[in-house]
Amino acid sequence: MNYMYEAHFHTADVSTCAHISAQEAVELYKNAGYSGVVVTDHFTLECFEKKYPGETWKDKVDYFLRGYRNAKKCETETFSVMLGIELRFPENDNDYLVYGVDEQFLYDHEDIVSMTAKQFKKVAEVNQLTVIQAHPFRIDSNITNPRYIDGVEIYNGNKRHDSSNNMAEIWAKKHGFITTSGSDFHEYEDLARGGVSFNRFVKDVKEFRAELLSGKYELKRP
Repeated sequence: MNYMYEAHFHTADVSTCAHISAQEAVELYKNAGYSGVVVTDHFTLECFEKKYPGETWKDKVDYFLRGYRNAKKCETETFSVMLGIELRFPENDNDYLVYGVDEQFLYDHEDIVSMTAKQFKKVAEVNQLTVIQAHPFRIDSNITNPRYIDGVEIYNGNKRHDSSNNMAEIWAKKHGFITTSGSDFHEYEDLARGGVSFNRFVKDVKEFRAELLSGKYELKRP
């Protein structure tokens, strides 16, 4: 397993809780020996209503995509920058890492920020998206019905939260879930604390998703 990818990555360009710009963060991950990152800035109704400026949905998605687009400027032949989202529904404070979205999907689906996890599952199936519950055993999270997700993040590297990663791993094994590891990168201390390692270089999020579905990967857990 020679190609390491960050699966949970926030940028200060968009996420108000992050403190490192997209371009600086990419350079940090390059220097750490990674082969790419999936940019997963926060995609929530609250953010679009209160934090992401713009009159129209297109304006707001344009703002959301700044982190990804700025990071993408640093992509090279040996380092991939891919688009993802960390999605939250109004029903609770659960977060979901969604892999497989593209820019057009986000422009076309204003309704997803008002859905429930159950409703979104149907959208994910139609659009070939993989839904991973992030830090499912963090104190502010609830266990999601296993029918509505494809997997769970069993290692979250954020030092400022107790994500009970051991419980997440037990839960994943019980349900045969896809598993992921992510640094939950917001600050310098989060750098390279998690990731997924593949046998091959993946150039886009569809290939990233395909590798997860194959099960042929390893997780970084310091």
